[in-house]
Amino acid sequence: MFDIEDYKDVEPLPLTQDVTNEEELCRIMYCDEYKQVMALMRRMISKDELSVRALRLNSRAIELSPAFYTAWNYRFRIIEHLLKEETQLQGEGHDASYMLNKELDWLDEFTLNNPKNYQIWSYRQALLTQLYPHATFSREHPIMDLMLDDDSKNYHVWSYRKWCCAHFKTYGQEMAFTERFIKRDVYNNSAWSYRFSMLKHSDVDLDQELQFVLDKIEYVPQNISTWNYLGGLLQMMGTSDKLVEQLLQFSKKYIDESAFAYEFYARMSKLSGTANGKDVAQMYSHIADIDPIRDQWWNRKSLQADQGK
Repeated sequence: MFDIEDYKDVEPLPLTQDVTNEEELCRIMYCDEYKQVMALMRRMISKDELSVRALRLNSRAIELSPAFYTAWNYRFRIIEHLLKEETQLQGEGHDASYMLNKELDWLDEFTLNNPKNYQIWSYRQALLTQLYPHATFSREHPIMDLMLDDDSKNYHVWSYRKWCCAHFKTYGQEMAFTERFIKRDVYNNSAWSYRFSMLKHSDVDLDQELQFVLDKIEYVPQNISTWNYLGGLLQMMGTSDKLVEQLLQFSKKYIDESAFAYEFYARMSKLSGTANGKDVAQMYSHIADIDPIRDQWWNRKSLQADQGK
């Protein structure tokens, strides 16, 4: 429990001097508690105090400023030191395993209250990589599930889950995991990107995967995520004449309602040999007409196609 009285012996190191700098455009108006806590932490950092009370102070500092990366770095050094100096922990009635689990519990709660803070995830990675080698993927599931249930496109969480899979060498359930989110929202680009990153680690049949994405395109042809996924899948499967012809005819069905379908059709036309560079350039010019928001991009693609790029 944080108590400011525990730091009476610490001389604060103020954030700023109490003088007015005429060149300052706008002085930051810190609240009194913020100035007090940060001044104490600055002094303790300068003294390199790595104690249990320093950890309590650090917790309060991070609560006041969740994005303060210096505080996160300091916290890691405190935890690392306390694990090496178990006598301090034992004085608090703890051991290393207890402390690491409590730290992750604290971090879970903090994460739920700060869903867009990326320092959290870097800190978790550092803990699991350097200080907690016996952690398990299952221990990380609940917090990630809660975060994605709250915001299914939180790229911090998706990135962290990808890291966890690589760290724990666990990929078995990931394709099914993404399918749950894609079913909920077919436009979820985070889920599609994650699914593609997991594809090479799965034993899924590529023909079945092809049918999966084609079904999603038929459901919503205007979704760029599915067309991009299809393009990546095509690279994995190889551009056989049969597959290119299949995708040429498939994309042709949607060129009147989707600029992304038209682009894919242009690419398949070139691959199949049914269109030369100038033909493809004209297709991109037409896409620019039907998708004026991105007309500069399509015109650039048209110029590149015309130049044989």
